[in-house]
Amino acid sequence: MVGMWTGVVRSAAGPGRRRVFERGDVIGAGALVACVVVSVIAADGTGLKVVVAVLGLCAELGMVLSGRALPTPLTWFGVALTIWTGFAIMALVPAGLGEVPVLAAAAVLPMCIPAGPVRNACVALLAVGFGVAVMVIFGSVAGLLSAVGVWLLADRSIEHAALQAERDRAVALLAEVEASRASRQEAAALEERRRIAHEMHDVLAHSLAGLSMQLQAVRAVARRDGASATLTEPLDRAAELARDGVQEARAAVGALRSVPLRGVADVDSLTRGFPGEARLRVSGRAGRLTPEAGHAVYRAVQEAMTNAARYATGSAIDVDLVWERSELRAVVRDHGLPAGRGPSGVQGSGTGLRGMAERIEAVGGSVTAGPAPEGPGWRIALRVPVLEDAGAAEGTTSEDGAPAGGAVVGGIGTPGTGTSDTDSGGTGTPGTDSGGMTADGKADA
Repeated sequence: MVGMWTGVVRSAAGPGRRRVFERGDVIGAGALVACVVVSVIAADGTGLKVVVAVLGLCAELGMVLSGRALPTPLTWFGVALTIWTGFAIMALVPAGLGEVPVLAAAAVLPMCIPAGPVRNACVALLAVGFGVAVMVIFGSVAGLLSAVGVWLLADRSIEHAALQAERDRAVALLAEVEASRASRQEAAALEERRRIAHEMHDVLAHSLAGLSMQLQAVRAVARRDGASATLTEPLDRAAELARDGVQEARAAVGALRSVPLRGVADVDSLTRGFPGEARLRVSGRAGRLTPEAGHAVYRAVQEAMTNAARYATGSAIDVDLVWERSELRAVVRDHGLPAGRGPSGVQGSGTGLRGMAERIEAVGGSVTAGPAPEGPGWRIALRVPVLEDAGAAEGTTSEDGAPAGGAVVGGIGTPGTGTSDTDSGGTGTPGTDSGGMTADGKADA
């Protein structure tokens, strides 16, 4: 039985994760030890009864020291295992000692329930019932210690839930801070481009224009005075060079002032920079989008991924780009909050989802948002029309550089390290907008 519980606990903790024991772990474990020890002393137990009680204690310690809620399949497995073990113990020890680990299991099982008022109420109710039952069986001292132990477990549960909520809020806040920092850096870069363009226009272009005018004036005077060709020909070449320089300077200023719009091709950078697991799948023959439409798709995907990072913290995200003959379909879906993790407490204003819809509708597209039909989580789907003269070959890229041909990119990023697996990954934050969903990942349109 201990081995079976150990497997459950290790599965819940996940591979490669270090377990950090906290003060509440030690208190809860000590309370259970005291509960069983006093119960054994109070009863006229035999060696078999002591062994059975210790086995039950080990099972409960495994649950307490795991320190995290179990995924749903493991939760039901733990419930079934505890019920089966309880019946087996009671059959072996009909004198009454067998009820101790059974009642302890009933008290600790609510730890499997995700943090929230339901779990806290269950723990408090079972604490009272546990204490009363043990008092009836073994006497007041054992019952009192049992009730105190379970109450400490309840306190540990509440503390754990509060810490998890704080961690989720911290992750959401970090995502917003990183997004804001990226936005400020982009704005600063654009401002620097405008400053350089202004300087080039005022200094270089004006200087070349003045030089060209002076050369033309000198050339006109030389021709009027009948100067020889040895003088007028160099003047003609100098005036032509100055005129070409003015045109090139104006073209450079225009290039600095015009900001290239990010498009569908840049969605790959969003998945690679997402602080978590993000997968990008591209299929179909790449078509052509207007720059405005490609930019709208990029911003919409960015907003959807930012919302997922805020409201479904820790969830994997799938981004699908499907090129069809007449339209591009983009779908962003998260998989809901991981088991045992409650809402982050971050509330959305709704402006993000509304802004996304307005941006897509402005280029002739549409947006739908709601619970994912294929399972838990939230799904945002958008459609944008493709230009009729789309003629890009399969396996190539569209006009704005979007990949096609069923490529699969994306991966598991490692936050804060810049490392990734063989597919992709990394750090970063996908967006600059926020809002648009409630704390449970629903749209707050």
